[in-house]
Amino acid sequence: MNLYQDVFFRGLDRLRQRRNIDRLQQLRASQFWSAQRIQERQLELLNELLRVAREHSPYHRERLATLRLPLRSLEELVIVPPLRKREIREHREAIRTVHLPGDRYGLAHTGGSTGEPTYFYLDRQGRDWNRASVYRSAEWAGTALGRRAIDVSGSVYDRRKASTIRKRLADLVLRHRHFSLVAPGEAEFESLRRMVHRFKPHSMWGYTSGIVGLAEYMESSGRTDAFPSLAALVTSSETLLPHHRATLERVFGACRLFDHYGSREMYIAAQCSQRSGYHLHADVVFTEIVDDDGNPCASGQPGRVLVTDLTNHAFPFIRYEIGDVAALAEDTPCPCGVRLPRLARVEGRIPDMIKLPDRVITPPNIATPLAETPGVRAFQVRHEQPDEIRVLIEADAAFDQTARRHVRRLMERLVAGQARVEIVTDEPIEVPASGKRRFVVSNVADRDSERAA
Repeated sequence: MNLYQDVFFRGLDRLRQRRNIDRLQQLRASQFWSAQRIQERQLELLNELLRVAREHSPYHRERLATLRLPLRSLEELVIVPPLRKREIREHREAIRTVHLPGDRYGLAHTGGSTGEPTYFYLDRQGRDWNRASVYRSAEWAGTALGRRAIDVSGSVYDRRKASTIRKRLADLVLRHRHFSLVAPGEAEFESLRRMVHRFKPHSMWGYTSGIVGLAEYMESSGRTDAFPSLAALVTSSETLLPHHRATLERVFGACRLFDHYGSREMYIAAQCSQRSGYHLHADVVFTEIVDDDGNPCASGQPGRVLVTDLTNHAFPFIRYEIGDVAALAEDTPCPCGVRLPRLARVEGRIPDMIKLPDRVITPPNIATPLAETPGVRAFQVRHEQPDEIRVLIEADAAFDQTARRHVRRLMERLVAGQARVEIVTDEPIEVPASGKRRFVVSNVADRDSERAA
């Protein structure tokens, strides 16, 4: 028995009328269910969600009018059109169900990494399942609720929230510390390094770019102390690119690094101790990977991610296109023993893909070669017009004409004459309010996605 979780935190749950620990115990059991039992559970929860949405959500009532319930299989959901962010922005109040009391749900928003936050409602009862999936992911990483943790965030929204009395009290109870990296620099990374030494956390969670920045600072300043208390390093919110992983494993050790995949709307998947793909939280979220025509993708084939939160009855996310590209893993047993299905990989966000007439270039295609180019301190590739690609580079003295020619050859080889390449070294690379540093920004892919809606 974990005294903190099963006694103290369970008591706190009861005071707050929450069920985090109860839900966590249920998820601990369901992660070992057979694929058939998981699918039966998904279908049961999905049919109940669809019934609630059709009866109580003005927007979904029309959207689901011709759907025959109950569904007999998960595959039948394919006839429901995807729900996109644009529709949520335009019809938020109509999507919300009207039968629940006001204290059952709360307004929330995305981080706005693409420039515009999306507001939605969280079901407070559904949130307990979401939090429990986070706690289960922590256990897969070898840590647990109640162990000391530092949360590193680059979002101004998170910084404001962290300063509230309620959040400070919650962090005290959870044995958490929050560190804001809204304006990262050497002084901020040194402050974070000192906090880790003082607090001695068992785990550190945060935006990939923030934790990678700490690792790069430690290397460049010769401060390669190993943080002996740190058992798990959890990256999230941004795609973990190969050169990021290499840096983090070099500084902190491969055994400590775990990547998670989720959003403010819902927690989707996480790596286990084997780090062979990402186990989907399939017992609370139904995930589909589809091609541009809406057809299911085969294992290993990258496609658009559609997610259905099976527990949020206040604001039904049904086939929600979250804006990412990922691929399913083969249906083979994971040595960790968890039997939940897996994603093979997460490619990144749709607006982070460069779409050309005969190819799609993803961030990993670009990031590692650019990151290894001498003199490149930071970069961002922008695809703002179909026939033009701009490569913004923050350079130091080592970025000479040879390095410039190398970058140009790299990009011209990738685009194969389908776009003009411009190298820009005198334009700042802005970090959005969300704190998520985007290495590739494609307004072309974003516009194509909106037209497809």
